[in-house]
Amino acid sequence: MFYIKFIGGIMLNKLNLNAKKVFTLLAFLVSFIYFGIFRFLIIPSGDDYFWWGDEGSYLVHHMFYGPQSVYGGSSNGRYFGNLTEIITMRHLSLATLGYALGWTLLIWCLWKLSGKTITALLLSLLFVFTLQGAFINNILVWNAGFVNYVPPMVLVLFYVLILNAGRTQKFNKLMPVLTFLIALAGGLFTETVTLTAICLGIIVMLYFRKNLKLYHITYFLGTIVSAVTMFSHPGYRGQSAYRSTTFDPAQIWNNYAKVNHFWLITFNVALLIAILCAILILVLKSSFPTIKKTILAIISAAFLIYYIGINIYLKLNIPLNDSYNYNSISNGLGNLEGIVSVALIIFIGYCIFTFFKNDPNLWLYFLLTGVVAGQLLFVNTPLNCRGYFLTYIFMYLIGMKFVLAAIQDLAFTKTAFNIILLVGLVFMAGTYQAKLYANNQANLERVNHPAFYNKGVLFTKHVPYRKFVWANDLTDQQNPRYWKYYLQKH
Repeated sequence: MFYIKFIGGIMLNKLNLNAKKVFTLLAFLVSFIYFGIFRFLIIPSGDDYFWWGDEGSYLVHHMFYGPQSVYGGSSNGRYFGNLTEIITMRHLSLATLGYALGWTLLIWCLWKLSGKTITALLLSLLFVFTLQGAFINNILVWNAGFVNYVPPMVLVLFYVLILNAGRTQKFNKLMPVLTFLIALAGGLFTETVTLTAICLGIIVMLYFRKNLKLYHITYFLGTIVSAVTMFSHPGYRGQSAYRSTTFDPAQIWNNYAKVNHFWLITFNVALLIAILCAILILVLKSSFPTIKKTILAIISAAFLIYYIGINIYLKLNIPLNDSYNYNSISNGLGNLEGIVSVALIIFIGYCIFTFFKNDPNLWLYFLLTGVVAGQLLFVNTPLNCRGYFLTYIFMYLIGMKFVLAAIQDLAFTKTAFNIILLVGLVFMAGTYQAKLYANNQANLERVNHPAFYNKGVLFTKHVPYRKFVWANDLTDQQNPRYWKYYLQKH
């Protein structure tokens, strides 16, 4: 009887394992198809037309260098980012494939780095649907944002996965070559990732200094080669009306308090709620002394209430502009918000030390969040949210760790939690796709007029969901020539 039960248990476990594998494969297949359709429906805007048109043709034939008065910040060393933008804007099929592959690989990396469970898979799939409005507008639904920020971050996370695998297995002789190429390619998309990858290489070599491998060194060398290649571009020399930096502490704080910290912390309300609720659960489940438990619980609850409240207040009282920041915000509110955001960062760091102090990956994500945000502090112009999308990826990985730990021993089952996540995922995915489709149809109707595509007379009607077109669907960011070509072809 025992033998029969034992064999039955093994068979049931195998059945469950096979079911999980099938579900996982199906989830990634659906993800790929979903994002392919998503990209097909996206309406290009702004820089997309610049790179599609004559300006892009000129730059690609001149190593992406041209007069500042004509090409501005587009004259740069983002060789792979620029080239990918040109190719994807001229070939919709390649754009669809690349977009689907990019987002699916990013989700796959999040899942792999978070334990490869079904819960981790669902949380990873939800990543896109937790993005704040600024990231939706500047990364998710903008081709130029996607090509410059998602592919290089996939390559960064690939390297972290290699580091994890390297702790328990030996690689063949090609791994040093692979890490060199990953670093070289990843550093030719956007300046922020280029500098972040150098810091990642240094951090890794310091951490593994007693057990340094050749592939650690070649990754770092790849980041140096990519940085030299990028920043030796003549577009970074000379006077630029587009780019400027500042080392004035007062100006740095002013930019942080009134602009940058909103993208870094405040607007990520869904993630903040998840992290703070998870911390609160972990604290209440802990065996800490009563006074420590009480203090940590109060602080967690206070931050939770504050960030829900401040987001409601800001939404009701201070309208966002089309760049997803504020035209005007008082010194008092800005300074308060900036100080609270710094306090939250310190608190999350303390909670990592308290609950996961021996987890090197979590410390790496925390440090890299600081590396990205730190370098962006010195940027005076242009101030935009796109660099902070990189910090969001690392913060999301931190959040997943806290959430997965918090639900370990809760009263309700993981199955129930997974069902809740799945229902939310299906609802959000359907809602986003419906909005993209509605925008796509409305746009095809408004651009299909000779006055627009022949004479360039701008239309005044916006799409139904302006957040899902870059720059909130400003009509002067559309291109009559592109849409005439598109309508003739389709």
